Amino acid sequence: MERKPGEQINLIGTGLTIAVIVGLLFFIDIESLKGYVLRAGIWAPLVFVLLKISTLVIAPLSGSPLYPLVGLLFGFWPGILYVALGDFLGYTICFFISRIFGKKIVLKLVSDREESILNRIVEYISDTKGFIQACLAGFALPEILSYGAGLSRLPYFKFISILWPLTLTISTLLVFLGSILGAKAESVLIGLILPVVGVFAMLVGGTFFMRGLKEKSADKDLS
Repeated sequence: MERKPGEQINLIGTGLTIAVIVGLLFFIDIESLKGYVLRAGIWAPLVFVLLKISTLVIAPLSGSPLYPLVGLLFGFWPGILYVALGDFLGYTICFFISRIFGKKIVLKLVSDREESILNRIVEYISDTKGFIQACLAGFALPEILSYGAGLSRLPYFKFISILWPLTLTISTLLVFLGSILGAKAESVLIGLILPVVGVFAMLVGGTFFMRGLKEKSADKDLS
């Protein structure tokens, strides 16, 4: 069976993320990398923001390890600023891609599994309350929430004022974790693995969310 372009991109992104983690742990001196980041000036934050946007628009390029990494390389407050900016722009771009170009374009950027979740989210977030519930259950997939909101009738201001502060709360914790880690490989490993554990926990929550959607659909069919 031929893979969709979105699935191929996801596999490439996952492979690149694994390669970066391995490189950080075994082949790159973190202190030297931090020195290079400082010498790069404005270009280092710019590259990070663009990379963070790409992990959302090209859904998903396994962007969760970036949160503790930015704290480790830039420090807490600069890291929060760059994460907040990258997420805000990424969510906004995803929203307007789906709002302007429609579902046909979005489906080229997501996998089959994500397509199923996307369809459920669009069906569920017809109002503000539904979107808040979707965000609480599935904030590990902000790009899918952003694309789904764009396909719904939810206004942009309500969308961004709900999703952005919620995910920023979680990312703040991860950036803080990275900022207090040492440069040893063991510390970096902890900082990169914990977001993966968090995503797993959120996927469990998303499973219950999907179950609730199915029960809601079943109730509609019976009524």
